[in-house]
Amino acid sequence: MIPGNVHCIRPGITNCHLLGRPRRWILVDAGCRGRHEIFFRGLGRLAIAPRDIRLIVVTHVHFDHVGSLAAIREGCGCPVAVHAAEAGLLREGRIVLPPGTRWWSRRLIASARRQLRIVEALYRFDPVDPEILVEEELDLSGFGVEARVLHTPGHTAGSLTVLTATGHAAVGDLAVNYCPLGAKRYSPPFGDSLAEVERQWRRLWVAGARWIHPAHGGSFPARRLPGATVDRADGSQGNGERGTGAPGVQEAKPGFLD
Repeated sequence: MIPGNVHCIRPGITNCHLLGRPRRWILVDAGCRGRHEIFFRGLGRLAIAPRDIRLIVVTHVHFDHVGSLAAIREGCGCPVAVHAAEAGLLREGRIVLPPGTRWWSRRLIASARRQLRIVEALYRFDPVDPEILVEEELDLSGFGVEARVLHTPGHTAGSLTVLTATGHAAVGDLAVNYCPLGAKRYSPPFGDSLAEVERQWRRLWVAGARWIHPAHGGSFPARRLPGATVDRADGSQGNGERGTGAPGVQEAKPGFLD
């Protein structure tokens, strides 16, 4: 029952991760609106049937993580889990504009807030009533997967991470793996608190996370998260090289416009 596989489907700007084993999969996040057909084609390329997905975990309720959730849940026929703090947003289909953590992201959000009607029209998503509300931790063994859902705030108040027994962590936007406009590579450009984000990085390392699977950018070793661990003989931290993929991770890349 220990998961030996991690799959990544990219139906747009957001990675959707599958963790588990044949006929027992946990889906983490559901991408932007209108991308469900691309997602299901990606499943087909991985030879995974929609009904093999036993649970969808929403890492947080932002448009690029829940846009296709309603359609994917209908196709898979499985429950949805979200943190209790964000369940209301999901039920109401409410668009949230997160704070920026860099000068350019703060300006972007300020501009978006001046054009809320346009933003809501572009990034709307269908409301979903989640079956499972997570508080601090959820054991996933009942779904046939040796993993747990952890509450890891920082990007949002209700951000969640799925951590498997083999050390794979699907973290949503708790970490990223790209470097826009001079931002630190792994720090999210949007979020409530970078200090809390970094605290959660250390917590995940202590909990056994060894590979990070972000919603944006490629997978990378957890030791590369600044401050997460000091694990070398000279006391230095892991470097900032971009990850090219984790052992056991297979990807289906239908393409943004496929």
